[in-house]
Amino acid sequence: MDPVFSALSTHFSTLIAREQPDKLIVGLSGGLDSVVLLHGLTQLSHSDELALPSIEAVYVNHGLSANADDWQQFCAALCKDLNVSFTAIAVEVKPRARESLEACARDRRYEGLCNHAKATRGVIVTAHHQNDQLETLLLQLKRGAGPKGLSGIPSFSVMHSVPVSRPLLPLSREQIVACAEQHGLRWIEDESNSDESFDRNFLRHSVLPSLLKRWPSFGQTASRSASLCAEQQGLLDEVCDERLAGLCDKPGCISVSGLNAASPAWQRALLRRWLELNKVAMPGTRQLTQIQQMLAARPDAQPHIVLGNIQLRRYQDSLYCLDAGQQPWSFKTVGFNTQKFVAIEPQRQQLMVGKPQEGSLCSVSVVAAEGRFSLSQPVLSLPVKPAGETHHKPLKQWFKQWQIPPWERSDWLLLSDVEQPLALVGQGRIIALSATGANRFLVQLFAL
Repeated sequence: MDPVFSALSTHFSTLIAREQPDKLIVGLSGGLDSVVLLHGLTQLSHSDELALPSIEAVYVNHGLSANADDWQQFCAALCKDLNVSFTAIAVEVKPRARESLEACARDRRYEGLCNHAKATRGVIVTAHHQNDQLETLLLQLKRGAGPKGLSGIPSFSVMHSVPVSRPLLPLSREQIVACAEQHGLRWIEDESNSDESFDRNFLRHSVLPSLLKRWPSFGQTASRSASLCAEQQGLLDEVCDERLAGLCDKPGCISVSGLNAASPAWQRALLRRWLELNKVAMPGTRQLTQIQQMLAARPDAQPHIVLGNIQLRRYQDSLYCLDAGQQPWSFKTVGFNTQKFVAIEPQRQQLMVGKPQEGSLCSVSVVAAEGRFSLSQPVLSLPVKPAGETHHKPLKQWFKQWQIPPWERSDWLLLSDVEQPLALVGQGRIIALSATGANRFLVQLFAL
């Protein structure tokens, strides 16, 4: 049997039973691998082997080559010949600082494919094969990767909440070439594939031929090593998830004392898994050491580390994972009367002060019966006395006593009337302050 046809039949008999997709979305570049994949899928769909969902080929146009539009036309013509639905998606590739053009193009390609697939309950199908796996493992060795990196390319994964399937991973490039020649297929050659300034191309053209000539089964044995690493990483993830359940009491936060109770090796394993679950790019060895040093900082210290678009900050016994690009919040003072809603847009809430009701959870006493109020960002030195407390203290000291991290304190607003502070409003909470007056009003928060 044709090895491509056999690999596709075996792979999709399992995948369809598990995922039950409405559509198979094939990433089609026009190159050898994706052309063979699409041709093999159309053959399988016309056979009696397996009932496949509908097939759609998607070409992602990066615009990086002068030939990109010609390749798009080639893919469109191929799909017409095969009677397969075709879609072209244009993406913009702008690498961030310290991000390679190759990595940025890959991310934009998957982002475009996933956004398209979400609307159709589809599974993305790519043409990665055994030689791609070997190249990936060698690149990970060069980077000093551990078991997770050495797990290589999985045959099935989820990206941006979309299933991604790679049915040709068991096959070598030689088998794929033989299939293309057997069926007289035509494909295009991306000129960038010969540019050995890209690490992957250097391996493909200058390293792998010698390795595979000396050890023809090297691709198979390397794939087996990747599978074993993936299996061990899966077991480690299970144990880490069990331990993290007792260390994380709220999203994006982990206990410092809990991590310090673990050995340095377990600290690193737990931190890696915690960062992965929070969708943070995996830190290098030096950055991970810096994070561990944060765990040993004084309780009153406030160290932080930036990892791409994420920052890690420590406050007291917690390590927080936060958005590094979040701008300080500025709220313009608002004056209002009773029964009027005041929008607190960054918190997606609105506040209203009205007549008291029986069983009110938060009501305030005011002097003036007409009920004129203001909502503003307070200065942290403002002395206040929460209801039920006996002394006034600066607001900063109350925030510290309530264990509110410094970067969250600017999110709190002060509700006042014309004479006195009445309540603190923030994070979906209302804290009544001691106030005097014969008139009582109810303070309420609503979703915006």
